[in-house]
Amino acid sequence: MKTNSLDFDAQALREKILDLAMRGKLVPQDPNDEPASVLLEKIKAEKAELIKEKKIKKTKPLPPITDDEKPFDIPDSWEWVRLGEIINFSLGKTPRRGDSKYWEKGSIPWVSISDIGEEKYLESTKEKITSTALKDSFNNQVEPVGTLLMSFKLSIGKVTILKVPAVHNEAIISVYPIINNKNITRDYLYYLLPIISNSGYLTPAIKGKTLNKKLINQLKVPLPPLSEQSRNIYTTIRKTSDFAEV
Repeated sequence: MKTNSLDFDAQALREKILDLAMRGKLVPQDPNDEPASVLLEKIKAEKAELIKEKKIKKTKPLPPITDDEKPFDIPDSWEWVRLGEIINFSLGKTPRRGDSKYWEKGSIPWVSISDIGEEKYLESTKEKITSTALKDSFNNQVEPVGTLLMSFKLSIGKVTILKVPAVHNEAIISVYPIINNKNITRDYLYYLLPIISNSGYLTPAIKGKTLNKKLINQLKVPLPPLSEQSRNIYTTIRKTSDFAEV
């Protein structure tokens, strides 16, 4: 099959736009923005409160990012952080195959990597599980609408946002930003995670291999001020959508 060179051109342009966004070069910086250092302190305080309320588990402190680890310069108002500093995440499960009570006539969407395509939002899945499977494998907990999912095994860095309540398999994580005003950080990570999970200068994982919980937590993230995240997101959407039909 002959591949249209325009497909490569459009993809290259999209990747360039995302790279510029990640480096803080896509939109002008606003000196009046509250710096990301302040946002990071708010995230730490919120995380401590969630741990106190037993809504999330306490984790080991992550190693600081040294100057030698920083792969490129970012604006002064941004901060380099570990992904595990700004999110909480959970892994999925696969109910036992061959057990009809878990799969036959299921009604609860169960997400696998093959369900995650190019669309931002996921509305349906190839397979569904039963309420018995939900109870036995997921303790009756479904991921709500609006949850960001990312694959971290085999096809690393595929992302989608749930448009229906669902559960997912063990090759996918649910991503919950600690502070997520108006889903701004969720959407920023939607565009960023495919890059940072596959870039050799941001993670030691090799494309096509498997990340693990430790590596996910230690992924390096350029964190802008919240208002900059919002500007970055909408400019990214506008510019990348220009090439969607190319």
